Amino acid sequence: MARRYLLPDEAQSAIDRGRAVECFIGGCQREDRAGIQWFSIRASQDKNAFILRGYETADLGSTEYLDLYEFGPLNPDLEIDEPDEETVFEDFNQLLRALDARFPGSSAKLVNEAVVQEEYRAFKLGSGEA
Repeated sequence: MARRYLLPDEAQSAIDRGRAVECFIGGCQREDRAGIQWFSIRASQDKNAFILRGYETADLGSTEYLDLYEFGPLNPDLEIDEPDEETVFEDFNQLLRALDARFPGSSAKLVNEAVVQEEYRAFKLGSGEA
């Protein structure tokens, strides 16, 4: 069975190669609307910093429809690709510590870009949806 989660050095290596790594957090609510929360981490354009972007998107998917990138934000003031929050870190380990302080254990659940959709599928299966 293939390993899904990245070790910290693997995550940083992917980012250094210009890829994003992501982390699915789980369900959330905003003004009586069900949503999901997830994060994306990329290098800054000059590659001197790491950008952590947090998203709260509508929970519009199913185990068959997983494209959470297209669900749209829960916050009506945001555009479809606009994050709810964005924080810049100069040090990758500092970013991981901040992420874990807010969402304990999340740095152990980093995945390659787009694999977050499989994390979402597992979330939908766990919630009893087919």
